[in-house]
Amino acid sequence: MANANSSRRLTPEQQRLAEDALRFVQPTIAVFVRRNPDLRASIRRTDMTQVAQMAVCMAAFTYDPARSKPTTYFSSAIRHALYRAVLTQQRQDGRYIPTEVIVDPPTTRSQTRAEMRAMRALRSLSAYDRRLLEDRLIEQVTLEQLSCEQGCDPRTVGKRVKQAIEKLRAAESDLA
Repeated sequence: MANANSSRRLTPEQQRLAEDALRFVQPTIAVFVRRNPDLRASIRRTDMTQVAQMAVCMAAFTYDPARSKPTTYFSSAIRHALYRAVLTQQRQDGRYIPTEVIVDPPTTRSQTRAEMRAMRALRSLSAYDRRLLEDRLIEQVTLEQLSCEQGCDPRTVGKRVKQAIEKLRAAESDLA
């Protein structure tokens, strides 16, 4: 019987890919810190480089060059890992910031009515549904990577995405 850890080893090709993708770590961390100034206190205590390097290794398992560019795929994997690490750190510190604050920035007066209605519809969704839609539709994370992160089948993730889209459409039509 094979050891459980032996099945999770990177192949030589995946190792080369992960080593090449390590160049995305520092620029992605810099962008993450710049875009999230409110989270700096939590970020300092989190070992961002180590979190990002682990994210690169995990993303190397599921990367498909036919579906996306390495920059997009690995940068989004790093960004999502950093968000998860910050939330975990805040929960442990007892200073949890809800995902709504991170995912949904406050509205400004320059937004149009349609944008405000869309934001209200998004806020009516659960934090999980919003994060799932952001990952899949905006960040264009593959179903395979999402299924690896969630520990389920890609078809299940696809169904969850479709359900979240239907909830968003229903919430938007209720606001119209």
